[in-house]
Amino acid sequence: MAEAVRVAIIGAAGRMGRELCRAALETDGLELAGGTVEPAAPELGADLGELSGAGRIGVSATEDPPEDADVLVEFTTPEATVQHLSHGKPHIIGTTGLSAGDHARVEEAAASVPIVLAPNMSVGVNLLREVVKEMSAKLRGYDLEVVETHHRNKKDAPSGTALFLARAAAEGRGQDLDEVAVYGREGMAPRNEGEIGIHALRGGAVVGEHRLIFYSGGEEVEVVHRALSRRTFADGAMRAAKFAAGAKPGLYSMADVLDAG
Repeated sequence: MAEAVRVAIIGAAGRMGRELCRAALETDGLELAGGTVEPAAPELGADLGELSGAGRIGVSATEDPPEDADVLVEFTTPEATVQHLSHGKPHIIGTTGLSAGDHARVEEAAASVPIVLAPNMSVGVNLLREVVKEMSAKLRGYDLEVVETHHRNKKDAPSGTALFLARAAAEGRGQDLDEVAVYGREGMAPRNEGEIGIHALRGGAVVGEHRLIFYSGGEEVEVVHRALSRRTFADGAMRAAKFAAGAKPGLYSMADVLDAG
């Protein structure tokens, strides 16, 4: 029997971090090796099983990931994610809001270790990308608006997933999203031919909703993805962790993970 992949969760005390810990505990072929929290966090030293609601497991939250971890998993902040690249371990990154410079740092690190970088780890969203690309190509003359909704505490806007799907739509039409994207509308702003509108809503406890709406003079076609639980992202991240544990150095997407089976 193959040895379990030892996973360490960066930012284990956050809402997503706790979900990741629980997913690691409940996924066959994985073992929760550890989890990190901020140096002054009240959760420092807490049992990760109790922290995630799974019951005591005898593994405590620490400041740094354990040396014997096989793969690091994190959904944190861009600044923190870039710093954690220095650990030199296979890395699953679900952090959004990365700048061009941050991406460059990730690509540099991926020359030495396998890294899976995805703004959304859910299987549904990553399959939807290809559907959106094809639909956009075939509905080329239709107006397209992208509307995303998240909980009131989400920091970056628009979401990484909204940009991920909007880029797929632009790609289907042979466009560069940076050239055709319009973020929100205000004042006298008639729609230009070929533009892609992107809008962000924030409120309540919405886990995540993304809508792509294609309009013509005679019909409206809408594609919707709703995340009902953060567990869907955590399960995707665990799938990516298994993939990264056996991959060669390089920068991978969730499409690579799904293609690997």
